[in-house]
This record gives sequence, structure tokens and C-alpha cells, in this order.
Amino acid sequence: MPALTVFKNFTTRPFAGDDLQIVCFVLALYRGIQLACLVPILVRMIVRRFNGADLLINGYGPWCPQYEYYHDENYLTFTIDIEDEKVELTRPKYSSITFGLASVFLILDVAWIITVWATANVGTPTRGMGRDERQRKLLLFKMLVLNAFPIALLVTGILYIEGIRYDNYGCGVGVDLVQKSPEEDFASVLFKVLLVTYALELMVFPAIVVNRIVRVLRSNRVTQSGRYATKAKGERLEQCLGGLLGCISCCCRGQGGKEIKNQGEMKDFASNLMEFANNDTKVNVTLSDMYVGGMMLARVQAERKFNATINLQRTMNLNNSAGASADGGGEEEKEEEEEEGQIGSSPSFDRRARLGTIHQFTRRRSILTVQADDGGGCIVVPKNVLAHTNPNDVETLRNAAHYSKYAECAYLYIQMALMDLLPRDATKFIRDFDKMSPMPCFSLANCDIPYAQLYYSNFYNGITATPYSILVDEKERSVVITVRGTKSLEDWVMDLQYVPQPLDKVGELCGFDGNGHHCHKGVLTRCKWMYNDIKKNRVLKHLYSSSSPYEKYNLVVVGHSLGGGCAQVLSLMLRPSFPSLRCFAYEPPGCIFDDLLSEYCKEYITSIIRHDDVVPRVTQQNLEVLRDEFFDIIARIKVSKSKVFHDVRAPCPQTHLALRNAQLLCPKGQIDRDTEFYKAVEAFRDERARKNKIGVISVKLYIPGQIIHLVDTLGDETKYVAYWASRYDFNQVILSKRMLPDHDIPSLVHILRNLKLDDVHQVNTWQEDKEEAEGEEVEIRLIVPSSNPQGKFPLVLAIVGSIAIILAIFSNQGCHYVTRSSIIEPSDGGLPYTGVGLNAGLWSYNLKQCIPGEICNSTDKATLGNYEDSPYCQPMPVLYGTDAYWTTARVFGTATVLLGICGTTLVSTATWTKLKPRSLFCISALFIIITLFQGLQFLFLKSDLCGVWTFPYSGDVIKSNCTLSSDGYLGVAAIFLWIIIASGCSHMARRAIEG
Repeated sequence: MPALTVFKNFTTRPFAGDDLQIVCFVLALYRGIQLACLVPILVRMIVRRFNGADLLINGYGPWCPQYEYYHDENYLTFTIDIEDEKVELTRPKYSSITFGLASVFLILDVAWIITVWATANVGTPTRGMGRDERQRKLLLFKMLVLNAFPIALLVTGILYIEGIRYDNYGCGVGVDLVQKSPEEDFASVLFKVLLVTYALELMVFPAIVVNRIVRVLRSNRVTQSGRYATKAKGERLEQCLGGLLGCISCCCRGQGGKEIKNQGEMKDFASNLMEFANNDTKVNVTLSDMYVGGMMLARVQAERKFNATINLQRTMNLNNSAGASADGGGEEEKEEEEEEGQIGSSPSFDRRARLGTIHQFTRRRSILTVQADDGGGCIVVPKNVLAHTNPNDVETLRNAAHYSKYAECAYLYIQMALMDLLPRDATKFIRDFDKMSPMPCFSLANCDIPYAQLYYSNFYNGITATPYSILVDEKERSVVITVRGTKSLEDWVMDLQYVPQPLDKVGELCGFDGNGHHCHKGVLTRCKWMYNDIKKNRVLKHLYSSSSPYEKYNLVVVGHSLGGGCAQVLSLMLRPSFPSLRCFAYEPPGCIFDDLLSEYCKEYITSIIRHDDVVPRVTQQNLEVLRDEFFDIIARIKVSKSKVFHDVRAPCPQTHLALRNAQLLCPKGQIDRDTEFYKAVEAFRDERARKNKIGVISVKLYIPGQIIHLVDTLGDETKYVAYWASRYDFNQVILSKRMLPDHDIPSLVHILRNLKLDDVHQVNTWQEDKEEAEGEEVEIRLIVPSSNPQGKFPLVLAIVGSIAIILAIFSNQGCHYVTRSSIIEPSDGGLPYTGVGLNAGLWSYNLKQCIPGEICNSTDKATLGNYEDSPYCQPMPVLYGTDAYWTTARVFGTATVLLGICGTTLVSTATWTKLKPRSLFCISALFIIITLFQGLQFLFLKSDLCGVWTFPYSGDVIKSNCTLSSDGYLGVAAIFLWIIIASGCSHMARRAIEG
């Protein structure tokens, strides 16, 4: 924060300097893809180079029919006849250059990523401490130096492929290949994928050019006339929001959006969003700042609640001590008093504390709720719970539970019940009012309310229209209007039109006093349509006619979410005609009526809100308070953003909140006010304060009617307390994991139908406290890249493991595993003589060549000493059989490499997550097995190649003796490295156990 400027007009937006870890992580994944392609190619190339499989003989590859082994009549060929120049050994052009460049580029870029990652940890979100200048140099090095490598790799790669394809892959025109061509090999496919990744990486240069062109056009007075005017910005934002909804509509079919024409539907929300974000004074905040600030704000809110309950507990303990010393006992009185008070909204509160000494709560059932105050802190406020001894409470809760099913059925069940009675594209259902008698086909048995009879439904969903239904409840003798909540994109559009709308004209038409009162604009628009639709179809007129059996039934309006808000406004419009009307709104929006009108509606509107549900708390004022708190949190962060990111991802018990937060945040009074960020925040707030004094947005909207708040007292959604809340209680957006799940209507219906008022105070505190204590002792293990939760030791072991893997590969695939000396006993009874020495490996052997200037003849015993090792290796011929020892060595060699890769990968996981001791012991055992497998490769020394062997054609007996050569010593070194890793894992396990 803010975005880093690399050149004059080229920035890292939308990333700040301390966000480049995200870029590094994405780039590391990209390099991982390249590494996944490059490593198999390099391993295959090295292996083929070791055993000579990559050699072209006289320009022909193994896929050509002209390709032949030296002295094809023999099983083994030991020499290259250089003097006669019968054979010319070459390798494909450009292979070494291409893959060498790729390896160097990968190493340099990984080093660059690590360096940028380290510099991104410098400073805080608001104070760079020299971070930007270092990163600017690194980005310039990346753009001007490192990006030259992909260009060179593309050029050499294309030349390499062209060289392979030349002249029918080197076999000549018209010649049929005897094997797959080089391009059909899996390594060639990986190489082409690698080239594509390099080409995509070079797209950064066209992007820079386009960015520069766009900036030039934006700075032109002709093309940008009026661009920066407030009206023009609002129109662009409106078009962008409309376009976004259009894209969502195309991608998510069945979610509506057909009526969104982007012709003013988003104007109000765009205007509010510009006001919220402030059009004139901009505070440079990135997406990562929003995430980190939001998570930290949630932790601060939780700390405030916990501190409020702790302070209350201390006060109670003091009162208990004073009461005990004054009264000298009174256990029975205390037990009676303890049943009267209870703490809500804080599951971690010590419920074993005695609350009986607070005498003001002993006369009635009450709950102590933790709420936000005007100063940004939390206070404990007593609230009246719904008691089973109060008939009004019992009746209200019973009706709320009963009619909640109608709010749930409005989403889907009503339309499903009419599926067989209406055409597929029908949007309206209306019964024949001449036959107003219960009929099974019109009941809602599928929704568990068989006593409900459906009389009218309108399923049309547009910008102004909302689906709703009118039913008759035979059980409660009531007519029910149920309004569907937010489901389609059109509903979201109306949700976002939360600006206050005057009710003067609506009041005149409907018969209530709307002068000076305001309402949610989007909800009012929907209710006008419903009101007119009801009047047009004369549904209520028929149901309440003198000839109707439902003439004396009460009218009840219900709805959930947006439907709850519509139910509240529709109730206001219908009540002049139906004085006995009742409304039950489940989790409605928090900005429906102004303060006075909300108070007036207490007579007939009941709103039900569940725990931390965010929808009833979302108002313009609450969002502005949340925004200001967010800015303060960002300014208070005193460590790097990455450290905050890692910390907020780990669950934090409430008893640790203060300590964990203090490690990340400075006190509010110690905020550095000299930073550019905080100066921008202060200018932002001054401007917002001036604008909020004028305009309609200064009218505050609230939740109307009497409010029942359901509080989860245990924190596990098994025990709820219902208390009478005030509309002022929901003056803060609570950031928690339950803020969205608590808005679910099926769960709310289940809670209401199972809530019993006679046992709301029965809480099993001992079991809960025990579980909470055990939960705090559980160690949190998260996957955080480069966090090194067990120190640098796992990283060292991973590096050692990588070296051991490389040594094992070189040892297995080389042609210098053993050096063989042999004595040949001729089959004709001649004198034994010393044969040509041989360097051999598990899969290949080293060819000999004549020493320059010497006479060599493989059939002349006198010239056998004139041979020396050549730089070429040759694969073991298939016809040369391998015995059990040789085969076993090959199997264990392959298994060693595969298990070594798996084991090293497991060790490397300890660099980003904490492993359990048991896991570390298992990894240690795995490396002991790998060590054993590495050692079993030396069974190769017991094979026939190193023993007595009879030559098939001549019958000569060859007695051989083998000693370890360079590749064999690499295997010995690998054994020691595997032992080190096994011991290191065991050491980490013991250290983890000791704590």
C-alpha cells in the first residue's frame, strides 16, 4: 500500500509492495509447471547421455533403419575404430544450449522470487521502510534482464526442433522410420509445453505497450473530455456494475437477470458506492489490505466482547465477595438468584460465575447482551427474555414459529406444489373464488403445512415484481401473504437500492400518514407492484367478501430476507384496510423505515433475527462505521502484512485474543499520523463528514416493529435464547464466520419450532468449559508457504535430500559404477591373457577407443593395452542377459530414486506446516528403508559381469573381478546422506515430543 511505481506510469496495481508475495506465489506455481516439464526432460537427457542412447551414429538416430550397433555380430562392443573412421558419433545440435539456458533461467528466477518475497516482508502496510526502492530495482532487473532468457530459449528451442525435423528426422526422404520419431516421445511433448510457457511469459511486453497506449489516450484532452467529472464517473461505474450482473446472468442460468437492461437500475447503488468509497479523496487500499483488515477487525470485535464479559464477571465476583461477607452465607438464596440472569452473545464467558448478587435481575428473567457502544467499544446491556410465564411472549413465539414455514415455502415449495396444475411457463395461479373450500390438490403438504390452502400465486420476478402467494391457514384461521426473499439477480438489484424514499404519496393512496417518513427504495418499489397486483386481481376482496367463509380470518404477512422487508412495507400499506393485520419478518434488511415509523409499527410487526446474521445489520451508517474502523485497523498494524496474514488464518481462542492482537496492532493512541495513508484517511473523513450533513442519505433507516433476537448461548447452535431487542442494538456489522450462515431460513425455522421457553437457562457449563479448554490445547496446523514452523532444519534436510536424489540418479544411470579387470582363458587350451578393462554401470558400459598414434586390433592380444576409455557410453545390449543379482540391483536402484523423491517431498512439507511426531518418525523409517535399498544396489558386484562368464560364440572363459568406480562412490555418498536425513527426522520428532 500503495501500488508500487516501477516506471513513471507503470505500476504494480492492484498489488502493493507488500502484496508481491502473492505475485511471487503465483509465479512460483508457474515456475513449478515449467520445472515439472523441465526435470523429466533433463533427467532423461542425462540418463540417455550417460548410457549413450542419445548418440547419432553416422548422423542416424535409433529411429532410422541405417542405425546400427558397432560390430553387430557381437553381443558386446568394446571399441570405437577411430583410425578407420567407420563410425562417427555425434549428438543433436542445440540440446545442451537450450536445456542449459532453461536451467540457468529457472535458478535465477527462483532466486529472484525468494529475494522479492523477503523484501515484501519489510515494513508495515502503511510504512514501507525502504521496501519500495528495493523492489523497484528487482522489478527492473526482472523486466530488463531475466525476461531476455525466454526470448533466447524460444529461439534455441525452435532451432532445436527444426534440426530434429530436418531431412525426415535425419533418415533421408522416403525412408520409413523403424521407431517412433523424436517428436512422438513424451519428452518432446513436455518440451513443446515448456516453449509455450515461455511464449506466454513474453506477453508481458505487449501488455506494457498496450498499457502505455491506454495511458496516453487517457491523458489526451480530446478523448477524455469530462471523464473525471463526478457524473461521468458515476455513469461508468453504473455501466460496469450492470455489465458485471449481465456476465453473471450469462454464466449462471436460472438465476434471473433477463430484465436487467443496465438503464438506470444500478444508478442508486453506484451513487451510494461512490459516496461510500468517496469520489474525491481516494485512500489507496488494495485487495489484500481489505482481507487482512477485515480479519483483524473481526478479531478486535471478538476481543471487545470478551473483555466486556470479563469485566462484568470481575464486578460480579466483587459483589459476591461483599455479599458473602455481609450476609454470612445464604446458599439457598444464591441458588434461586443464579437462575435469573444469564450471559448471551459470548459462549466463552465463565458460566460458573455466580450471578445472583446482581439484585436488579432477580425480579424477572433477563439476559446480559454484549453490544457495541458509540465509542467503538462494547458494553453489557440487560435484556428481557421471552418467558414461558408471559402469555404474550408464548403466543408471539408460537405464531413466529408457525408462520416461519410460509416464509420458507415461498422460495420453492409453492411452485413445486403447482407444477402439475400449471403450464411450464406459467407465471400466475389464481383459484376459482366461487369454490372456496379446502381441496387436497391446493394444500402445501409437501411443505409440512397441509392445513394451508393456496388461492393465489404470482411467480413473475422482474425489477419491480417479486414472487408472492396468498394462502388460507385453516389451523390458525388466517389469510397469509408470503413474499419470497432474495433469489434472483433482479432481487439483488432491488436489495442494493437502499436509499431512503419518501412515503408521502404512498401514504395518501393507502390511507396512512407518510409525511416526513422514509422507506427502503427498492423494497417500496416491489411493494407498490404487489399492492397494485392484489388490487387488480381482487384476491383479498374475494377472500374477505361477505359470502366468503374466511371473512372473519385475520390477515398475516410474512417473508424472509428481502421478502421480510417487503412484508413489513406491504403491511404498512394494507393495515388501514385490515386493522387486525399482523406481520412476521424473518431476518429482514436493517434499513426499512425511519426511526419514528419503526416505533409506530411495533403494534403489528414482529421481526425475528438470528445471532450474527449480517443482513439486519447492513445499513449505510453501519457500513460507514465499519469502513472507519477498518481504516484504523490498517493504520494500527505494526508488523508486516504477511505476518498478519499468517496469524489471522490460525484459529484464536478467546483467552488469547488480547495477546495475539497486541502482537500485531499498536494502541489506537499510538497510530503514526505522519504516513501518507493516514493523512489520506483524515482528508477522507473530513470530506465524508461534510457530505453526510446534507443529502437524503443522512436519514437513518431501521428494522421496524418489535424485534426478537435469537442468541446462541453455547456457540454450537444447540441452545438459543430469545430476548426482546431494540432496533438500536444492531448498530454494528459483526464480522464472524456465522454472519452469512445465520441468514439461512430452513435453520431458522427449525430453531423456532424447537425453541422452548421453559429451559432457556439450563446450560451445561462444566462440559462446555472442558471442551473449550481441550480445544485451546489442540495445536493448530496450517499450510503457510515458507513459514518454517519447525525452524530451518527441515529446509536443510530437504536440500540434503535433493542432493542425495541427484547422487542416486547419477550412480544408477552412469557407466562407471564398477571397473572390471578380466583374465581370458581360451577354449582351445591356449595360455590365459589379460583382457581389456571395462567400466560398466547398471544399465550401460563405457566404450574404448584406440590411443592416438598406437596400433589397435581387438583380435591381437599384443595390442589390447593400446586402448583407453572413450567419452561415450553404450546401452547394454538386450541380448546380453542379466542374472538375479544384476536385476535386483536395478530394481533397488529405481526404487531408491522414487522413494527418495517421495521422502524428500514429505520432509519439505515441514517448511510450510507443522508435522506431528508420529509423522516424523514414519518419514525417518522411510529414509532408513531408502538407505537399505541404496546399499542393496551393491549386489551388482556379485553378478556374472563381475564373476566367471563363458563367451557364447567362442566358448572362452572370462574370469572377472570388479571394484567400485566413480559412480559407485556416488552411491556410497548417497547412503551417508540418507542416513543424515533419517537421523534428522528422528531428531525433529524427539524435539517435537519434548516441546
